[in-house]
Amino acid sequence: MSIKTTLKTSVAAAALFAVAAPVVSSPAEAGLANGNDNSVVISGSLNRSLMYVDNGKANEWVHTDGGTDNSRLRILVNGQLTESIKVGGTWEANLPRSQDGGSVTSTSSSTNGSITTPADGAFQLRKTDIKFTHSTMGSLSIGKGDYASNNKKGMGTPVSNNAGMSHGGGVFLYDKTSESQTALTAGGQFSSYFGSRNDRIRYDTPSIMGLQASASFGDEHYYDFGLNYGVTLGDTAIAASAQMSHSGGSGPTENAGASIAAKHASGISGSIHYGQEFGTRGSEVSSAVEGNAWGVEAGYTTKALNNLGATSFEIIYNTASETSTDNLEASSTQFHVTQAMSAGVGLYAAYEVADFDDTTNATSLEDVSVFLVGTRLKF
Repeated sequence: MSIKTTLKTSVAAAALFAVAAPVVSSPAEAGLANGNDNSVVISGSLNRSLMYVDNGKANEWVHTDGGTDNSRLRILVNGQLTESIKVGGTWEANLPRSQDGGSVTSTSSSTNGSITTPADGAFQLRKTDIKFTHSTMGSLSIGKGDYASNNKKGMGTPVSNNAGMSHGGGVFLYDKTSESQTALTAGGQFSSYFGSRNDRIRYDTPSIMGLQASASFGDEHYYDFGLNYGVTLGDTAIAASAQMSHSGGSGPTENAGASIAAKHASGISGSIHYGQEFGTRGSEVSSAVEGNAWGVEAGYTTKALNNLGATSFEIIYNTASETSTDNLEASSTQFHVTQAMSAGVGLYAAYEVADFDDTTNATSLEDVSVFLVGTRLKF
């Protein structure tokens, strides 16, 4: 290739690079700005921990993501549609998990159980939501996001607002009577009976003196309503909620629940919730009560213990009846501690124990205990 040809090629490449050069944000910038004058912020977290699990038959240490708060990636978009209407978008996904400690296995012919961990989990979307907010008329959301009934309150540490098992929920229960593993998972026996996330259209009213109402409509004749209230009285912030939902699928068709949480300026916090479902499984016409659950949380956050950041402690107790199986009672007690640090780093440790009782069948389900220690890096 001639020198002249080489120079032409180099100049063309340089020009193309200049046109397509990526936008690089300085540390002082909040995010990226695209050609439509929307602000774009990329954030998320990397979460890794070491977990010890014991289901009464088998026990093992496994490497995993952080319980219910695993590694995530999100993109937040904000723009101004008109003078009175803002538009926002949320895209959030769970990153593929490596070795998530999914199950504890054992058989009646084996005296030694074993912990098995599945392969890397799938890339799973949590939210793909577009939201239009009017300055005086509330907001309208469409896409995958929180249902209106997903409004259980918690004001403690990052693991507050928990209504089941924070860690080790995929562990299978072991029946000591038959000396065999059951098909029941520990986490599957708990529920708050509040809503979740899915594809829906949702409307939220403006907040009037701390009171806000919401409604959403999803697939398969699903609809729900939520009511939220927040107020600050002196040094205490209070949040309360109530919700009901209707599902068109087989099984219990109505869920209802209520919760209240409070946090004092001293760092002391607490909450309580109750929820239940109505309708017999397999029937949409019966109004017989099925599962129900309640729980309490107490926490304390302080910056006085060290100069690294806030330290939080929390105790959680949950109990549930007939969440997935008739006549099965479950309860869990959890202790959590978290340490915030600079640069988005956090350290945490947890101990949880859950017990299960089948009040009808001749079974003796073993307890499940979990110890976990890990770190989270937010960005």
